[in-house]
Amino acid sequence: MLRATRIASRAALVAVVAALAACALTPAERTATLLDEGGALGFSAVRYGSTPPLVGMLRMQKKPVASDELWVVIEGDGRAWLSMRQPSSDPTPLDAVGWRLAKELTVVPVLYLARPCQFLSADELQDCSVDDWTDARFAEKWVTRTNAAIDDAKRASGASHIVLAGYSGGGVMAALVAAWRDDVSTLLTVASPLDHAAWTRLHGVSPLAASLNPVLVRERLFRLPQVHLAGAEDKVVPLSLLQDFLRAYPANAPAELLILPGIDHRMRTAIDLAKVRTASLRGQSTDGRDSGRVLPDRSRPK
Repeated sequence: MLRATRIASRAALVAVVAALAACALTPAERTATLLDEGGALGFSAVRYGSTPPLVGMLRMQKKPVASDELWVVIEGDGRAWLSMRQPSSDPTPLDAVGWRLAKELTVVPVLYLARPCQFLSADELQDCSVDDWTDARFAEKWVTRTNAAIDDAKRASGASHIVLAGYSGGGVMAALVAAWRDDVSTLLTVASPLDHAAWTRLHGVSPLAASLNPVLVRERLFRLPQVHLAGAEDKVVPLSLLQDFLRAYPANAPAELLILPGIDHRMRTAIDLAKVRTASLRGQSTDGRDSGRVLPDRSRPK
């Protein structure tokens, strides 16, 4: 049954400070920070494809184990726009929330995957088009490229299944990828506009006409275990959009909506997606399609 629960928010002062510091950094400096942080945490830089490559960070176990799951965390849209009308010249995120989520994971193996044209050099960025992070951010070619990158990481890790997660637009990409794979154990999205046509209508902006939309392949997701996190104060991707998307699911669909009180789209709170998933699989939350009952303290992911 589709379930909706609230989980308690926690202060995330470190995330706030890091986000403010990132605003003063150039894209090259933000890329260097990613590599430095990743190296300190046991991640290795990876690049998939060419012209332009998809950039990621991969943390492996010491020896590949064929029965393991590969966790994949896909970044959000990044700095796609400077304003409502002016796109950015470089989509590398100022505050890489997807990377924060990947760093919180204690499981291995885990792949952090940046979105198209993020964390590239100035020369590599010349192979990109502004459409790649605006109108065509979910184009079929990028879904295909993302799938191929995940395949490469899966082979390298020896995993047999994957857990797909994504922040904001990364959750949209995760849903599109999940709809066309048969090896996904769980789908987790965080603050994701899963029907981006409804999202653009809500904000009165141009539709993403060159992009695929998960709402058109929603039936492929009905049987997939999934958890969707939403901030109660999120004005970018309001809770109602996720509720509308999930309302079309069958009553017995293994889907859960978790609501974070006091949290907005920036997700400046610690979130351990592995613990969120474990709590969901154990059925520790309350039932209710549209309600927002508080999850008991003993059941909240710590």
